[in-house]
Amino acid sequence: MPAIMAEFPDVSAILNYSVPDDWGAGFIGHLELVGGAGGLNGWTIRFDAGFQITNIWGAEIVSHVGTVYVLRNLTWNAVVPEGGRIGLGFQGSGSSTAGGFVVGDANAVPQPQPEPEPEPKPEPQPQPPAPASPVLSLGPASIAEGNAGTAVLEFVVTLDRPATVPVSVAYATADGTARAGEDYLAVSGVLIFAPGETSRAVTVPILGDRQAEADETFTLLLANPVGATLGGGGLAIGTILEDDTIPGGNGPEPAPQPVISVRDAEAVEGTPAGGGAAAGFFSTHGNQIVDAAGNPVKIAGVNWFGLESGNFAPHGLWVRGYKEMMDQMKAEGFNTIRLPFSSELLHTSTAPNGIDFGKNPDLQGLPGLGIMDRIVDYAGEIGLRIILDHHRDSAGAGASGNGLWYGDGYTEAQWVADWQMLAGRYAGNATVIGADLHNEPYGGSWGDGSATDWAAAAERAGNAALAANPDWLIFVEGIGNYDGQGYWWGGNLMGVRDRPVELDIPGRLVYSAHDYPNSIYGQNWFSGSGWEAGLAAKFDEMWGYIYREGIAPVFLGEFGSKLQDPKDLVWLQKITAYLAGDFDADGTRDIPAGEEGISWTWWSWNPNSGDTGGILADDWMTVIPAKTAWLDPLMFDLGMPGEGGTGSDANLLHFAVSLSFAAQHDVWVDYVTVAGTADAQDFTPVSGTLHFAPGETSKQVAVALTPDARVEGDEIFTLQLLNVRGAESGQMVGTGTIRDDDAPPAPPVEPPPQPPAGQGGLDGSFSLTDAWASGFQGLVELVNRGPADLSGWTVRLNTMAEITQIWNAEIVASDMEGYLIRNAAWNGSLSDDQEVSFGFLGVGPMAVDLVFV
Repeated sequence: MPAIMAEFPDVSAILNYSVPDDWGAGFIGHLELVGGAGGLNGWTIRFDAGFQITNIWGAEIVSHVGTVYVLRNLTWNAVVPEGGRIGLGFQGSGSSTAGGFVVGDANAVPQPQPEPEPEPKPEPQPQPPAPASPVLSLGPASIAEGNAGTAVLEFVVTLDRPATVPVSVAYATADGTARAGEDYLAVSGVLIFAPGETSRAVTVPILGDRQAEADETFTLLLANPVGATLGGGGLAIGTILEDDTIPGGNGPEPAPQPVISVRDAEAVEGTPAGGGAAAGFFSTHGNQIVDAAGNPVKIAGVNWFGLESGNFAPHGLWVRGYKEMMDQMKAEGFNTIRLPFSSELLHTSTAPNGIDFGKNPDLQGLPGLGIMDRIVDYAGEIGLRIILDHHRDSAGAGASGNGLWYGDGYTEAQWVADWQMLAGRYAGNATVIGADLHNEPYGGSWGDGSATDWAAAAERAGNAALAANPDWLIFVEGIGNYDGQGYWWGGNLMGVRDRPVELDIPGRLVYSAHDYPNSIYGQNWFSGSGWEAGLAAKFDEMWGYIYREGIAPVFLGEFGSKLQDPKDLVWLQKITAYLAGDFDADGTRDIPAGEEGISWTWWSWNPNSGDTGGILADDWMTVIPAKTAWLDPLMFDLGMPGEGGTGSDANLLHFAVSLSFAAQHDVWVDYVTVAGTADAQDFTPVSGTLHFAPGETSKQVAVALTPDARVEGDEIFTLQLLNVRGAESGQMVGTGTIRDDDAPPAPPVEPPPQPPAGQGGLDGSFSLTDAWASGFQGLVELVNRGPADLSGWTVRLNTMAEITQIWNAEIVASDMEGYLIRNAAWNGSLSDDQEVSFGFLGVGPMAVDLVFV
């Protein structure tokens, strides 16, 4: 459809309407608003539509009367400068035809201005603490199946005390051994408590039959409470009691209940700064991303969008300073920012907007690329890494409207040249670890050799970037549809098996996927009998097989949820387990010890993502703990610049929780850690709920230990099981022992006396046998020149390097100038002209001086 000139007399603007995707029963609509003379400061869009909007992003629906919709800006995209562009989109059902577009003035809040000096205020008076929210509880329920028709199973949901305001909570059923449509009818909705009410019911229709079978179970999940908090994990088991006669028996026979138990566990405490990332760039080895020393690392980050928008700056800077924002990301445990930008950002003369320069004074007067530089610089100061993400061509929200890496006046050649420029701009700066070549190329094909062949285009851009900066990682996302199978935009990497991407420099390729839950769109894999159990297979089919089969590393560049849909919680539990290397979500890691799971960045840090919300609440200050609790076990500490880190899997204590035999129904149990002689300074407290699906017998609870260098002896804490559903209680407390691996410094060892003059002498040399960017390997060869035998030998290595490993000898002392080294127990005796050698690994300067003492 051609551009539509705004009809509202007081507004100058151009509106473009397009339909980038249409599948008959529904479609994706895209609106682009271009500011005219004087720009816009708050806007509305009115139009006639022969369809229903089922999902919207970048705007909100003000009204829908008949066929007329009125949309209004969100807080973050109210201002459209002259010539500036903002994009918004929606998902519709039915015909995509629309018309009668009118753009109006919404009289929105203007851009932030410097705050006036505050007036003196009286000292605040002490206030009583705000009352705690009431707690929602959900109890188990059971009912006899019946022979025909339907029975009604009633779950009772209660508040521990009356509320003074309405309380609401979402609910949905999930299959266990009982299947929706066969044994019961699935239900979902929102339960509302009026002020003063403390009890409501959720009813589930149970389908009767005459088939003799064991008792069956399903689960009722609660989520997104408003005005209250969830207790007991927000779930309960519904049991359908069998009332049909089992052949050969005298009546229904209840299945025996398994016994649930937890075993004691122990792990070594570890030492600080061990197992983290060495300084320098990353590369790949098999399915692992590795640091400059070859150690596996994991990207555990967050998306911070805005540079790709018409603001040409990361969002939220109208509320806070960018450094304060990034400090909070670091404090929450994230180690990387995926930073979206647009092609337009690199070529526009439009000044960045939506920034309170009182809070961001060093951004005043900078272009968008200059703001990117500032973000990179400060990330390097505090130990965050950056992935640059080409999010779209023209400035706006969401993916490019055509699903390609070129368009809106920007050619593929320009896209390649832009990546060359950025690669050269940040060459030698290890803060920027690589390029996410293009966000969600859902309109691309894979391997067909056409102009839309994304695999081939990724090779052209990736090789061009590596020619300018050979240290970068190149992140290649998936497409939308391959071989007739659709998936989330950017998430379909099925084509890699048939046509892998090949770059000129090995060890630089990382495949990147996007994955989202039911609330974003009700994909068919979120419905039907046993849909929960099929999620891991879906991840594996679309992108996980690349990591699991060792083809290359995988990076989940986007995943997120507002956690308002109960099905989202099931998806999040499955996908976080998959990322951790527990592919079947049974509580046990399926990857070798010492390897890291799949890297990731959550979408998004910003609360103004209409689909998922953010890590931050709408105030741009408060972290939402319901989200970070799922991510904390997946974190990886890269350390501060010049230091090592403490990778997430370096020091974990694993409690094994097991059933005495496999149940035919779901089993649930809550768990919590309790301090003993070890407390929160020694380990990270955890709590949660374990779910044993039918047939499962084992789970693990991982507790992260805090390494230190204190000599303190072994310490203990406990893991306590409680609130068992579907099993009998066995050993409900497991003791975790943290083995101390620190020891008092060894007393200095006196070197053995030198042999008397004229009775023999030690001679030898040092040689460099291997070297790399951050370290080297050295060899010392010794010989006894005689004539007397030696019964032990000692030498000194004067060097500024740090010896990290030594063999065939041992270090007995060290000082600022080097190391005192003596023979091992088995190679100290040297006869006349006998030779011996030892080797070591060093980090730092390679100059070594061999001295005989």
